[in-house]
Amino acid sequence: MKTKKKLSITFLDFDDIKNPLLGAGQARATVEVGKRLVNKGHSVNVISSRYPGYKDRIENGIEYKHIGLGSRNIKLNNIIYILTLPLAVRKLKNTDIIIECFTAPISTLFSPIFTKIPVIALTTSFEAEMFGEVYHLPFLKLIEKFGLRFYKYFMPYTDHYVRKIKSNNPKAIVKIIPEGVGKEFFAIKRRSLKYILFLGRLDIGQKGIDLLLEAYARIQSKVNYPLIIAGNGPDETRIKEMIHALKLSERVKMIGATFGKKKNRVLSEAFFVAFPSRHEGFPLFSLEALAAGLPLVAFDIPGLSWAKQDTVLKAKPFDINQYSSLLLVANKNNEIKKMSQNARKFAKQFTWENVVNQFESFFYEVLDREEKKHEN
Repeated sequence: MKTKKKLSITFLDFDDIKNPLLGAGQARATVEVGKRLVNKGHSVNVISSRYPGYKDRIENGIEYKHIGLGSRNIKLNNIIYILTLPLAVRKLKNTDIIIECFTAPISTLFSPIFTKIPVIALTTSFEAEMFGEVYHLPFLKLIEKFGLRFYKYFMPYTDHYVRKIKSNNPKAIVKIIPEGVGKEFFAIKRRSLKYILFLGRLDIGQKGIDLLLEAYARIQSKVNYPLIIAGNGPDETRIKEMIHALKLSERVKMIGATFGKKKNRVLSEAFFVAFPSRHEGFPLFSLEALAAGLPLVAFDIPGLSWAKQDTVLKAKPFDINQYSSLLLVANKNNEIKKMSQNARKFAKQFTWENVVNQFESFFYEVLDREEKKHEN
């Protein structure tokens, strides 16, 4: 059997795990996938946006390079990253595969136009229509749809994204690969359960924290547990103001950025996770929560279509009354205990090792296709 050559792989990922303005799920996923590819003998590079205090570096065997502005305004950094990325892509020479992480708000960054190296689109942020509604910029959807035509290879998370891709690019070659979860989340021991948990970026438009607070306010006298909001982000001040306006100061606490040991402790003491997002790709934290034995109370959005019904309670988007009712259902101890067991069992199929094997397999398939195309 022919030995597969070791590859040089470049990720185009706006985020960086050390970015204090973001450091979100995709940045963690890039690290988890990247370091395992390095362990398999491949070379991995990441091109990210600059941020205050950034450093080009090698970490976990992954080489990070940064482009763009590096201001404290994440939206401005986003724009400049998008505008400067084509030049960075043109400069790539000794790379076998490029992985473009779709980037908000336009999703597609048109990388295949600027290189002959095979580009695989990873559907990390694939919701230009939703961002267009939030920012009142309807043309974002048109940019996304137009951009999809330039890609040949895609790694979508779900069937929902496959349909979206194929409707705009029928000849696309796709391989569904989910996110993964680390073994450490299965090792978290459930302690005395103290609260309902929201954990994520403090972004009202995407994460639906306003919907959660309104729903919780309606049933605060009936629910046994306070609400903890963990995370940081651009809407921290607005959330604090909303908590005060809804007279929730005694029942809702904000605990700031939550990573590492703090995150594990917070998960160990949570009764369940409130996950009120308006839109998501494949939310990494939702999978981590399930692995830790924490069921979700969410809205029925495409980004959670992969989650089994016995692990998540889903309200009609974005029905606050129904969401309130499900918070009360989840408040029943017997119901949550059963869902907790189901959650951990379900999450076991999503290991990073399995995810990385699928990545690697698709890389070789893409290169084989490209080689045959040139031979013909």
